[in-house]
Amino acid sequence: MAVLTWLAMACDPGGDSPPDGATSITTSPPTAGTAGSDGDPGSDGGNDDSDPADTSAGPGPDSGADDDSSGPDTQGDTEGDTQGDTEGDTGPDPATVLFEEDFEGAADDTVPTGWDSFVGYVVNMNNEPGGMAYALADSSRPHQGTKSLHVLGGQSPAMLTRPFPPGVDRVYVRVYVWLTGKLGQNPGNNHETLIGVRASVGQANDEVRFGEIKGVIGTNEVPSDDISPTMDQWGQGPVIEAGVWNCVEVAFLADQPNHEVVAWNNGQEVHRVNDPSQWNNGGGLGAQFLDGKFNEFIVGWHSFSSFSNEIWFDDLVVATERVGCN
Repeated sequence: MAVLTWLAMACDPGGDSPPDGATSITTSPPTAGTAGSDGDPGSDGGNDDSDPADTSAGPGPDSGADDDSSGPDTQGDTEGDTQGDTEGDTGPDPATVLFEEDFEGAADDTVPTGWDSFVGYVVNMNNEPGGMAYALADSSRPHQGTKSLHVLGGQSPAMLTRPFPPGVDRVYVRVYVWLTGKLGQNPGNNHETLIGVRASVGQANDEVRFGEIKGVIGTNEVPSDDISPTMDQWGQGPVIEAGVWNCVEVAFLADQPNHEVVAWNNGQEVHRVNDPSQWNNGGGLGAQFLDGKFNEFIVGWHSFSSFSNEIWFDDLVVATERVGCN
């Protein structure tokens, strides 16, 4: 199967936080708690992330994308498949793979075995097809095979999660991604999460989030709510395009003095943060920003800009070495 690898001043206004009273409830073993604030200190003049009804935050989905209501993608299923770099073309060493998912074994409108859902800040609830937010396997747009993960999210998170094995401090993610709204070059947007690692299982208040910050591809850490890259790059490229399959790789590396997040799209590097100077807010986040974060893996969509997106993910691999795009 195909494979997946793994920021103006003081900060954002008062909280990339769940709606008041939101709790994290689980029907699986006791991993969930109350979904708290992610600790946005002060104000950067952006949107109030705690207001679910905020609609002032920049553009919605990319108008150039295919109309998702038209059914399965019949163009570009191979776009991105042949653009990847040559590193890892023979696939990962099986000994380095922590887990992988092609969604083929899941019935339509279900969560694959071994995964939990995190929808509307709640674990293993609220995840229904046709809802305002969901993260479910279905056959509407596979990258290959017959199934993929279909995600609809916005201010309300829509994700799948999975625990890491003990002792992990180095993770490479690779996944094929089809977006309705592009990442990058979205001036006015705030924070958007696509893939991340999380300390607080079943909650969104202690995590490192890769996706978009201030309209540029980047990383957000909470509870500091610091963001990278810095203000001079906000709203700019590069871009992870809408309407095509993209091979997205993200590395979360804590096995070195300066922790690092690196991302590639179709084999080309699109983001890197590995030094305290690359964080925007100057809040003393420090070089070891991934400490304690490798408890839970997250994939899906969560916007703190009221930026709704419909996304398909397929052929995911999470490993301790880079996977590549073959």
